[in-house]
Amino acid sequence: MGILESIDKRDLRELLCMGWMTHDGMWFYNVFQKCGAKTASDLNRAAIQSMSEFEIPRLKKVMGVNEVTTYEQLKDFIEGAFEVIGADFMQFRRQYPGNNVVRWDAPEGQCFAYKGVKRIGALDDYDCGIFYRVEAWLKALGIGFRVTPEVHGCLMHQGKHCYREYTLDM
Repeated sequence: MGILESIDKRDLRELLCMGWMTHDGMWFYNVFQKCGAKTASDLNRAAIQSMSEFEIPRLKKVMGVNEVTTYEQLKDFIEGAFEVIGADFMQFRRQYPGNNVVRWDAPEGQCFAYKGVKRIGALDDYDCGIFYRVEAWLKALGIGFRVTPEVHGCLMHQGKHCYREYTLDM
């Protein structure tokens, strides 16, 4: 038996996700060092939007999903996707209170992106990439939405609770 067969799936997911997030963070840090926080944040969001055009079809394929056109299908897709690509250190909670609403929030003080961006000193010009990824997914799935609150910057940096609520056009 090779090493890949002996590694627990959850441990492998954690390792790959931590590697991806380390790369993402180091990419952001290096752009920040050379070009400033605003440019790093803008380029990060552009990369997220572009990535979603690849990520959503790949997730649909690996999960055996043909379409996501109903609230229930979206809920199943999001939960399944995060079972595949989410890591334990990503403490965001997802709630589905009904009426085509999805709520995402971070436990108090637990946003990993906030902690990383704070560590490098780039919070003043940082626009949240975490929720932008959620929005990019919704766009890639062809789902219209309204977001509350509409935020520029980082809520935690503003001393507020980190959350978004999406009302979906489904």
